[in-house]
Amino acid sequence: GVKTSSRDDRFKEQVADVVIVAAGANSSDKALCGVPLVHNPSKTYFGSPSSSSSPILTRTLMDMVSSLYLAQRPDGTVVAGGGAIKFGLSATSDTLSPEEVQRQLTMAQEIAQELAPNPVDASPLTHKKEVLSKPMPKDGFPILGFMEPGLYSAVTHSGMTLSPLIGQLVAAEVKEQVSLTILNDFRPTRFDREKEKNFLKNWHESESS
Repeated sequence: GVKTSSRDDRFKEQVADVVIVAAGANSSDKALCGVPLVHNPSKTYFGSPSSSSSPILTRTLMDMVSSLYLAQRPDGTVVAGGGAIKFGLSATSDTLSPEEVQRQLTMAQEIAQELAPNPVDASPLTHKKEVLSKPMPKDGFPILGFMEPGLYSAVTHSGMTLSPLIGQLVAAEVKEQVSLTILNDFRPTRFDREKEKNFLKNWHESESS
């Protein structure tokens, strides 16, 4: 079960057979068995709506070398992020000067134009949004499975695209008490091989009893 800091006694302790950790970036909290995540702030740049009647880009562009992505919304707004344009706050400062903000914006504009000059020319980058925390597993891959009996991890960076599939797989494992081989490479125990061996041994023993 789960114990919370709720002031309402009815919700301080919740009894459950299995608790699923799906708390995003907060899943690394020790209270949730410390799912191994890395600090990887997200910086995304946005352009202004295009005057064009329809977007020039009809799909997301991805530079696999630099990990830069670029897309265009229905109103023509260019969205760019990742890779070489992940500028942001330094480790020693929580604010940026106006000059540094403009410098980063100019650099992001130049880098994005190399990937898609026409869309970026039509919708120049004008501002940036920064997310200081996001669920990024230590090795970049989803963390799916039991961390210990009764505690299941369902954490991934690609939640928007993978959640329809992950939701069904996680529900099947928890509800039906099965171990799906398709998830073997994504178990949380992969970060501790000795723990993985012991967990698999205990799992098989409980299945056969």
